[in-house]
Amino acid sequence: MFRSTRVQSIQSIRPAAMLAFALAVVTVGGGAQRQPIESGRAIGQLVPSFYVRTVTGPLRNKSVCYVCRNGSRPCVMVLFRETPKALGKLLKAIDKVVDQNRAEGLKGFGVLISPEPGRAISRLQTMAFNQKVILPLSVATDVVGSPSCQNLHPQAEVTVVLYRRQKVVRRFGFRAKELDAAGTGRVLAGIKRLLDES
Repeated sequence: MFRSTRVQSIQSIRPAAMLAFALAVVTVGGGAQRQPIESGRAIGQLVPSFYVRTVTGPLRNKSVCYVCRNGSRPCVMVLFRETPKALGKLLKAIDKVVDQNRAEGLKGFGVLISPEPGRAISRLQTMAFNQKVILPLSVATDVVGSPSCQNLHPQAEVTVVLYRRQKVVRRFGFRAKELDAAGTGRVLAGIKRLLDES
C-alpha cells in the first residue's frame, strides 16, 4: 500500500516538474530573443561611403552617396530590408526631427537593401506615398549590408545608425516586428543626444 501510494505521488510530480521545466525553457528562450542585436558598424568606426539609387526627393533617379554629400554633419541613416508600417512611422518621426533641426545641420536618409533593387523601387515609392515620408529614400544591393560595408546583422530588418563627422555615435538594430513605439522613442532620444553632443 505504501509503495503504491509513493509511486503514484512520484508519478504525479513528474508531469508537473516537466511542465515547470518546459515553461522555464520557453521563458529563457523568449528572453534570449528579446536581447538587442548589434547591427551596423561599431561605435567610433567610420561610416563607409556607398552609392544608392534615389527613389524619392530632389535627387530622384540619380546615383548618390549620401555619406559623402552629408559630410561631417550629424546624420540619421536608416537601413532596412522590409517596409513594415512601423518603419513608416519611424521615418515620419525622423522627418519631423530633421525639419526642426535644419539649423543644426541634421540630415537623414533611408536605404532599402534588396537583392533586386530595381524590383524594390515600387514598394519603396508606395510606402513613401502612403506614409507621406519626406526623408530621401533610396535602394541598394545586399552588398551595402555586408561586413565590409555597413555590417548589418543578418536578422536585422531595420538598422538605424547615428553618426557625426562620418563616425558612428549610436546604432539600433531591430528584428522583424521588434520596431514599435518604444523602439522609435529610443531612436528619437538617440538623435537628441546626437544633437546635444554636436
